[in-house]
Amino acid sequence: MKRFLQEIPKNLEVIVSSMFLSVTVLVVVINVILRYLFQGGLFWVEEVATTCFIWSIFIGAAGAYRYKMHIGIDLITKLFSEKAQKIVSILINALMILINGYITYLSIIFTQLNRLKRTPVLDIPSMYVNMAITVGFGLITIHAIRFFILEIKGFFNQRTPDAIEGGNTP
Repeated sequence: MKRFLQEIPKNLEVIVSSMFLSVTVLVVVINVILRYLFQGGLFWVEEVATTCFIWSIFIGAAGAYRYKMHIGIDLITKLFSEKAQKIVSILINALMILINGYITYLSIIFTQLNRLKRTPVLDIPSMYVNMAITVGFGLITIHAIRFFILEIKGFFNQRTPDAIEGGNTP
């Protein structure tokens, strides 16, 4: 049980994303069953499913980035020699910090601008839907900072960041 509880923070993005995806699938399946059995579904399902799916996507993207599962970044790095790969990896992580940090900043502005707007069916502030962008890109920025620091340490210690980090898993 202790080991299980220690694994939760390490896999938080994956757990949260899977919970949102599970809710999405569950409410859609229930609504389909209700439509076929009772010729009418629940009016709020589409909005809940869409919101949960949005949160699942952005939190899941952060989880995928945490485990270095975005193939495009790895593909660019593999084009160079081993020494150049380390430098390119540092540059990519620096760019990821800048780009994702800027998107996080823009998403905060976007969320603030929409704080008074409400969703059409459930009448909740749409900022709760839009915050998924801020949280997802914020987490990616945090992971990019961590990767950047590990790459810098690995470059100057002449060890691979995976050896320092203990593999691809955090």
